[in-house]
Amino acid sequence: MKLFLSSLVCHGDTYFAFHSTTMNKQSTISDVAKKAGVALGTVSRVLNDIPGVNDGIREKVLDAARALNYTRLRRRKVARTGGGGREDEPKNVGVVCFGMEDSLVQLPVVSAALQSIESTVAGLGGSLLLSISPKGDRVPAFLSGGRVAGLILKGPNQGELPSLSDNRFLQQLYRLPYVWLMGRLPGAPGDHCNFDTEDAGRIAAAHLYEKGHRHVAFLNPKPGQSQFERVKHSFIEHARWLGCEVDLFESPPPGWRVWPLPAITSPENVGELVARWLSRPVKKRATSFFVPADRTSIQLYAALEARGVRPGRDVGIISCNNEQSIIAGLSPALTTIDVRAAAIGERAVHQLFWRIAHPEDRSSSQVMIQPGLVERDSVPERKDLG
Repeated sequence: MKLFLSSLVCHGDTYFAFHSTTMNKQSTISDVAKKAGVALGTVSRVLNDIPGVNDGIREKVLDAARALNYTRLRRRKVARTGGGGREDEPKNVGVVCFGMEDSLVQLPVVSAALQSIESTVAGLGGSLLLSISPKGDRVPAFLSGGRVAGLILKGPNQGELPSLSDNRFLQQLYRLPYVWLMGRLPGAPGDHCNFDTEDAGRIAAAHLYEKGHRHVAFLNPKPGQSQFERVKHSFIEHARWLGCEVDLFESPPPGWRVWPLPAITSPENVGELVARWLSRPVKKRATSFFVPADRTSIQLYAALEARGVRPGRDVGIISCNNEQSIIAGLSPALTTIDVRAAAIGERAVHQLFWRIAHPEDRSSSQVMIQPGLVERDSVPERKDLG
């Protein structure tokens, strides 16, 4: 067992916590939340001793933390603000997730980024606080009293942000230096750290082409999702440039989106798209799909198998995110694009600290992490189909 040290703020003090690892798996606040059966925000409030959690829930969280060896060790005084004192003072960082169901931030790709943020902040001498506001209507308590020097924001990737003039929640967030994480809606100001969505689309198109596929498809059950839209346009552009025929299987556009957005796409939506693909004559069907998220690929496997179609044999599938913990059981093993979520989280912290140190700079920056192909068995050579 290996032990990792990180820190948690509690009323101006820092608690250091062991993160136990067994078989190279590091325990995080996401693990504590899952074991306790509560939301991440509840875990953060308990560990940071913020009022508003009943005693029974608080004890469940502490029991889960102890069981995972996520335990407090000692405390030391730190400045109540990481930005107003000496340059070498620890900088405390807040992560604010909003506009999404609690379960969305527990998806492996998001959890990996949050885990990296946590370890990077601790490694730089700071402490991390987390707030989750599914409806975007609860201003984090740690914004008062100068408890954090800056924010990392994980907002929804569908719909539109409310008007700043009418939204106190966003007004309060924007008062501090901040960086958007893994998605930024159109019109949202500020720095953004993400994977290179254009490169992800290019990688998918090139891989299918190299495998001999000349009629390909993009499957999207969540139209309007900003990450999916960027990947989609890149994939279609690059596939057509290579000379491929490209089909688009997409659900109808959603109406007005109300926060919180649902975490998981309905399996029925994916099933309907598969039915549309199957309704075409065999010789006019795309021979492979590009799917913009691993969790959707899991649903695609199920929808295909329910209709007697063998993934990786009768049709190729390439996905995106490389969320190994949820795709490990798929057969054949899923070819996917690793978006390097941990690297995104780490770079978001460094960009935030740069922004804290340069308050006079009004320009916005985009930090793009290059994704990479993880080739497994779900994209057959074109001559092997059937």
